[in-house]
Amino acid sequence: MLESALIVLGTFVTVILLILTNKMNRAIAAISGSIVCYFTLTFIEKQDFLIFVDFLIGKSNPGHPDGGFVNLHSIILILGMMFIVQICHEAGVFQFIAFRLVQFTKGKPTYLLFILCTLTVLISAVLNNILTVIILIPLTIMVSKILNIDSQPYILMEAILVNLGGTFFSISSVPNILVTNSAGISFGEFFINVGLLSIVTFTITLGFFFVLYRKKLIYNEENTWILQEYNAWNFVQNRSLLYKCLITLLGVIICFVVIPTETLPPDIIALTGAFILVISSKLAPREIIKKIDFEFLLYLLGIFVIAGALETTGVIKYIGDGLAFLGGDDPFAAIMIILWVSAFLSASIDNIPITQVLIPVVGVIAGGLNTAMRPFAYYSLIFGANWGDNLTPMGDNILVVTLAEQNKRPINIKAFTKLGFVTTVFQLVIISTFYAFIMNIVIGIILSSVLVIVIIFLLSRQKKRNKLKEKNTK
Repeated sequence: MLESALIVLGTFVTVILLILTNKMNRAIAAISGSIVCYFTLTFIEKQDFLIFVDFLIGKSNPGHPDGGFVNLHSIILILGMMFIVQICHEAGVFQFIAFRLVQFTKGKPTYLLFILCTLTVLISAVLNNILTVIILIPLTIMVSKILNIDSQPYILMEAILVNLGGTFFSISSVPNILVTNSAGISFGEFFINVGLLSIVTFTITLGFFFVLYRKKLIYNEENTWILQEYNAWNFVQNRSLLYKCLITLLGVIICFVVIPTETLPPDIIALTGAFILVISSKLAPREIIKKIDFEFLLYLLGIFVIAGALETTGVIKYIGDGLAFLGGDDPFAAIMIILWVSAFLSASIDNIPITQVLIPVVGVIAGGLNTAMRPFAYYSLIFGANWGDNLTPMGDNILVVTLAEQNKRPINIKAFTKLGFVTTVFQLVIISTFYAFIMNIVIGIILSSVLVIVIIFLLSRQKKRNKLKEKNTK
């Protein structure tokens, strides 16, 4: 078993390094790693082919809300949402809504900040991060050119907030889907325990951004008429299709909320909505299928096998036991370890394999917690895996930098890195403080006091810098 564990762990590390260094396509790397794991378990551990099938689709579990098969449910849900999102993108739904809302600001910087930041979290709550960035960054740059204002503050804020929007709903990101399917967390339960807390964190972060950038938000009234005159319907090729997309998207979300998982699983709801939209849109199905990211699905299947092999060979249990030992008998310490470890791992490694590997690790840790505290272990994994991306300017954030450069509005990488790290730590401390008040009020008071002191320090430091810049300018 030790030999197999070392081979599987080495394979996982190698796959991650190949993806990080761009030495190999991520789908090919994951599938190659899964093949190595298969041969290891087959010839060394003498496992049969059925264990490989279990890794791909998830084991049957009659006690689970979906009857088990969590990996299969995750793949179907992701595929269904891919179809819906792709057709909505083709129809110009999000571009149209975004520009219309921007027009309502009439170019006033405070309103523009609020609208663009709100749009970022709302769109990323429905779309994946890459599509959100592709829609909003060029739109923001176009608006900044029309108004003749600096686009950098708005782009930086959008880049940071795109991951926060990924924790609004259970369908907002792949890590959410993986965790909720594995832990049996419903759409409504997720929103109440994760989504609402994300909204509170967004509100606090928005206030932080406003104070931080208020001196850089300039109002150029001369060009606002151009913004108002531009026709938002230029983003839409077919109005009928836009209305169909909106009805389908809202209908699917409403069904997620009102239909119990036991009656109809979320993946079947998403898949049904996708095929209704495909048929009613009258778009060429072959053209839609061409734009679906099947490479990503292959990558995910490869990760399922590697993660399953890690669990079968006992690697997951060793990691889980180690982290549980560090947390001791204190539920708050255990949950903080999950939150911060998952965040910093996601900062340097793709959050999908990290989430898939950490799900059983969290299961080991949660096994030592009382029933009331166990869900918080999974919630903290969701926050850490999603928000950790912003601790370093890697992953999806590279696309932000690229798009800004392509549109001749380059952003300062140093400022981007600094803002991302500070804001993410700030957001994680907010979650830590909230959980502390639930589990240990003394620690909660201490953390909240530290948080206030840090905010005051950062704001006063920024104020001094602004005064120094104004003095040097004069």
